[in-house]
Amino acid sequence: MRFVLVAAVTVAAITAFALPAGARTDTPGPQCGGTLWKLMTLSDAGKSGVNWTPSASSIPDIAKLTAPAKAPSARSTAFQKQVWKLTTVIERYRMASNGEIVLQLFDIRSSTYMNAYLPSSQCLPATARGRAQMLAARNGFLKICPAVKPQWQALGATADLSGAGFWNPVKTTSGALKNGAELRPLVSLNVTQGCGKF
Repeated sequence: MRFVLVAAVTVAAITAFALPAGARTDTPGPQCGGTLWKLMTLSDAGKSGVNWTPSASSIPDIAKLTAPAKAPSARSTAFQKQVWKLTTVIERYRMASNGEIVLQLFDIRSSTYMNAYLPSSQCLPATARGRAQMLAARNGFLKICPAVKPQWQALGATADLSGAGFWNPVKTTSGALKNGAELRPLVSLNVTQGCGKF
């Protein structure tokens, strides 16, 4: 009985200091859904307005973009309405608890980091634009690279990848750009060096 009471007090204490609603840390929760999730999976109302022809860019160029005063809940900016193509280093990666594969990208010349995401099939609606491409990108990565784990693991692979622009309202995650810009979701990924390729 005493053990039960101590456990209850501990849970109450943890709950009292829980993160506020909507807060996000380096360990995303298992939930998928909501307005921003539709943007993250190209299943929002504006998905058909995304230019599907990739536009070449770089992490430093994306880092220079001015973020909206408030992260948009609709696809309303030029960055969000374009698929961007990067040739970059995937420095490390991990599996988030919601099933997304988080890629920490690195630009060697500028020493700049940026995040990109491969969505999980369990949170990818059947109506998502480019769903088959997203899953092919994810499965192709999983097929040749070491098994992804919940913990960050080093990779150091070079890849050509492309994905839709996304403004993350939280800019404190590991590898995040100061302006919150991300490629989310990725619709293509081709490892050109690393993961067994030379």
